[in-house]
Amino acid sequence: MTNKYNFTGDWIAGFTQSDGSFVISFEKQSGNGLPIRPRPLFNLTQSNTELEMFEALQNHLGIGRLQKNRNNITLVVTSIDEIVSILIPLFDKHPLHGSKLISYQIFKEVSLMMKAKKHLTLKGTLQILDLAYFMNPGTTLRTNESKEIILNMLIQKYGKLPLISKIKLPEVQIPGPINLEFIRGEVDGDGSFNVSFRTDRRRIGVNFTVIHELSDLSVLNELQQILKCGSVYKLKSNAARFQVQTVNEILNNIEPFFKETKFNTIKQKQYEIFIEVCKLIKTKGYKNDEDLKTIVDLAWDMNDSGVNRRISKDEYLAKFIIKN
Repeated sequence: MTNKYNFTGDWIAGFTQSDGSFVISFEKQSGNGLPIRPRPLFNLTQSNTELEMFEALQNHLGIGRLQKNRNNITLVVTSIDEIVSILIPLFDKHPLHGSKLISYQIFKEVSLMMKAKKHLTLKGTLQILDLAYFMNPGTTLRTNESKEIILNMLIQKYGKLPLISKIKLPEVQIPGPINLEFIRGEVDGDGSFNVSFRTDRRRIGVNFTVIHELSDLSVLNELQQILKCGSVYKLKSNAARFQVQTVNEILNNIEPFFKETKFNTIKQKQYEIFIEVCKLIKTKGYKNDEDLKTIVDLAWDMNDSGVNRRISKDEYLAKFIIKN
């Protein structure tokens, strides 16, 4: 099973850039010790259609556990030993970019503090709380009010809290440019190859997109510069999208870039169909009924079996192909 996949350090970094998260949660605990305990958590999430790939990735890394629900499969790593011995060396050698790099640096510092048992002291817990509470600025739901609730729990047990000196994180070294393997991971994480069919007129559209959190807009801008095509947009959902939507740019820029590349997810099959459709549009077009039907047969079910199409495949063909 593992031989089907190509996991490299930069691929894992790119996949994490798109679909991974570093979280420090704070859990209540009873007993004579501190009433809260920080808990570092790293996860990667995809549609549960990627279960086999995630099983291979977990086997490759040798850490974490898989959690599956109706829609998604998630690789979760909470063990401090696994974080310190496997994840930190991995992401130090194959760096993340943008705001996710900063979140990782905080996650790393907290994990090392916990490895050194500093979270078992009131001072250490306060430092971790101050350090970690507002990481992931683009997606966090935490507020000053919820932080006060945690502080009040500590005040109720210990009275006046000691003043703590803020921990200064190591200065973040600007990583080198993203490379093909990193981009391959980004696309496997949150990229898509789409063929759209207008239902009000005979028109087929194509687009290649990669989506990141808005705080990682700079990563998409770098992707645009490397691929020398496409546009980057800010979305209303606190996200940003890189998009290429012309056949010429896809065939002249995207296909040559990924020519020797195979994706680890179902996106490989989608990519192959996508490029074939673009070539058909470029060489034959789809004014001819037979050419239109060829493209429809190829691409209608390529993403999620076509469940998000406004009408069925048969309804579309009946609408636009003239019966003899």
